[in-house]
Amino acid sequence: MVIGLVVAARLSGSLQGLELIALDAFLRSRPPEPEDDRIVLIGIDETDTRTIGYPIPEQKLVDLLNTLQTYQPTVIGLHISQNQIARVGNGTLFASLKQRQNLVVAERLLPASDQIPPPKGFSGKQVGFIDVIPDGDLHLRHMILGTLDPIDLKTYKLSLAIRLVEAYLLSRDRTLLIRNGIRDPDAIRFGRTELPRLEPDSGGYVRASMGDPEILLNFRTGARPFRLFSLNQIKTGDFDPDWLRDRILIVGITDPRIRPIIPTATVSDTNSLEIQAHTVSQIISAVLDGRLLFYTWSSGWEYVWIVGWGVLGVVLSWRIQLLTQTLPAIGVANVFLVGAGYFLLTFGGLWLPVVPALLALNLSVVFPAVYEYVYEQEKALKTRLDERQRTLEQTFNTIHNGPLQTLASLLRRMRDKTLSQEQVFSALENLNREIRGISDHLKQETLVQEDSLYLGSGVKIDLKLPIHELFYEVYSYTLDRPDFSRFKSLKVSCQFDPIEQHLLTIDQKRGLCRFLEEALCNVGKHAEGATQLSITGTQQRRWYSLKILDNGAGNHSAIAGEGTNYARQLAAQLQGRFKRTPLSPKGMLCELTFPLAHSWFWHRYRPPGKH
Repeated sequence: MVIGLVVAARLSGSLQGLELIALDAFLRSRPPEPEDDRIVLIGIDETDTRTIGYPIPEQKLVDLLNTLQTYQPTVIGLHISQNQIARVGNGTLFASLKQRQNLVVAERLLPASDQIPPPKGFSGKQVGFIDVIPDGDLHLRHMILGTLDPIDLKTYKLSLAIRLVEAYLLSRDRTLLIRNGIRDPDAIRFGRTELPRLEPDSGGYVRASMGDPEILLNFRTGARPFRLFSLNQIKTGDFDPDWLRDRILIVGITDPRIRPIIPTATVSDTNSLEIQAHTVSQIISAVLDGRLLFYTWSSGWEYVWIVGWGVLGVVLSWRIQLLTQTLPAIGVANVFLVGAGYFLLTFGGLWLPVVPALLALNLSVVFPAVYEYVYEQEKALKTRLDERQRTLEQTFNTIHNGPLQTLASLLRRMRDKTLSQEQVFSALENLNREIRGISDHLKQETLVQEDSLYLGSGVKIDLKLPIHELFYEVYSYTLDRPDFSRFKSLKVSCQFDPIEQHLLTIDQKRGLCRFLEEALCNVGKHAEGATQLSITGTQQRRWYSLKILDNGAGNHSAIAGEGTNYARQLAAQLQGRFKRTPLSPKGMLCELTFPLAHSWFWHRYRPPGKH
């Protein structure tokens, strides 16, 4: 159930935020990488904008581009939109550029209502869009590489980063053309390097809005991933010219008042110029250096991974019963899981769902433990209630078969006026002693937990004896009770078959002895005119039948008394039958029949190793 809930939570997108936070933590924890000197950023910072003004004067920008061309870069990317440039007169933008074959300019496509076209005079291969789409928490983790023009759906556009990568790779190797993927025809490929396409349900994303194609950004780590120069530094020439020669130059605005800061998976204050650089560096490094490109498993394998960790938690909690052993084992499993997720991402480029797996692993241990604790508490409470109920029933049965039976006999004889005053006092003194004897017995039984039965005749018998011997003792002591003088005139026959000791518990023996005592007391009270009494306990085909038969008038009331109710409850506990039947022309049969080899009874109470 717990694993199912984790899977359902992930399918609903409830875990996406946690998975993205875990991804960010892994990316920030990676070891630093060396600076990528193939990319140089030319940032127009706050000082520059205060000097030249904003929007940026066209002539200042043209002068900057002409200056950069003198250093013979491979390609220049202009990450500045037309609305950020103050044009002079009606002249064509960049008409005075001395060299622009290696210049790529920017356009904006999204949203369609706010599109910003590129400058005129540039071919399609010299134009790239610079739109980015952050996640719901406003952090940028992926980059759009290509998309259909939202207005002209027949036109396919590529990003500025892809245009810069294409120009740079072709300058190094003419075979590194941009092509469609082989494994995934919708992906982008340079030579043998295919860029894994990020889909709406890739990794921790659930039904996310993705461009097509789009990649997960592998940000370059380190204090300074790229060289950065300001407009003023380019003007003064305060740098080594070789730092710009044969490089990718990306020109843009870094003034935070103009270009908003975009938090990413690794840094909270990245600007859009650096994001373009990270994208270009990621692709070039993958093609030329074999640097990792991030990819994910298919959804099916990801859920196999999650369920597998959940099953591991179930197995650990099942196989290791002690909490002191379970917690270290789960701790090791957690460390291994997090370590595997970090290692595979850092050194293999594989983004695995670590958070859902952690939840499945830990909840599959915690939930059963909590459930078992609650269950054991309820079980202990029920056991205490059952013990209290059993104590009350035993106390009532002891009183019912002893003092109450004596009191009923005394009241009947007083009603019949067959007792003298001295006999009444004597009977009451005996009743007082009997009640006190019961009290002392119950206290002693509670203190020492002895397995004994207190009979109404004031005798205590040991329930560890075989059941047929207990029956004989109950029969003997009950028939000797002075309050039932009718027994002295009866012709009594008695025979009890033995029962194997392991087939009956102490409580079952106590119940059977109480039943026999109650049945005999009823004969003593109600069997008017009885001359014969037969008491038998016989075993046949793994069933045992305890019968008490008399030929007296008996009590034929349709209302069940306490003794009858008790007999029925005992029969239900033993999964047997009870009947109390009048005989013709007179007499009464009281019979309790119960199984000795019933599957539930046998399997529950048989001793270990016996079949």
